[in-house]
Amino acid sequence: MTEGTELNNALAQQSTTASKPLHRKGLFDDARLEAVFRRRVDRLVQRPPSRLSRQLQALNYTLMFGVGSYMVLYQDYGDRPHCFTGLRKWYFGKVDSIWTLSSEEEQELRERGRLR
Repeated sequence: MTEGTELNNALAQQSTTASKPLHRKGLFDDARLEAVFRRRVDRLVQRPPSRLSRQLQALNYTLMFGVGSYMVLYQDYGDRPHCFTGLRKWYFGKVDSIWTLSSEEEQELRERGRLR
């Protein structure tokens, strides 16, 4: 019987040293209940995140990236230069080079009769 109580006391001592006890009066009148609560809380912290939590985290990062990209590249900040001007010029230069034809491509399409 003494071995069991010693083990319980050791577990209670470990769990109370792992996290500070709550100092609100009447919340845990029994030290054993506080030890059980602390052990359960510590066990919850050690668990890996759930699948839903991971999915919400991925959605959160995707939305943050999308909103940030929109604000940097497409948000209207007026006509004056601002901190994103250089990046925007570079980005829209790349986009224009992708979607516009080079002079060689234009000449080739005119020869084929596909461009007026």
